[in-house]
Amino acid sequence: MKTMVEIINRMEDEGVIGKYAIGGAVGATFYLELLATADINIFVILPMPSGSSLLSLAQVYDYLTRHGCRVDGERIVIGDWPVQFLAPRNALEEEALAMLWELK
Repeated sequence: MKTMVEIINRMEDEGVIGKYAIGGAVGATFYLELLATADINIFVILPMPSGSSLLSLAQVYDYLTRHGCRVDGERIVIGDWPVQFLAPRNALEEEALAMLWELK
């Protein structure tokens, strides 16, 4: 998981993605017992392409494939972990992500 976090942090530093939070079963392990999971869910703020109202994961997938990661369905394998990137779907999720970053 260390490799995956290092790559995600580099993506944030280079502006490929905005702020992010690890969610799903992996995120819950900070508060609950360990759970089996098939992937890591990363909630992420994505830069909005100029002139478009649609979000795209193309730059995320392009960046990661250039750095040796492989696509597996809707996930991309980073290190040994299949990762699914999820954009906030509404203002509540955006606010929750922003609040997480304020706590850091």
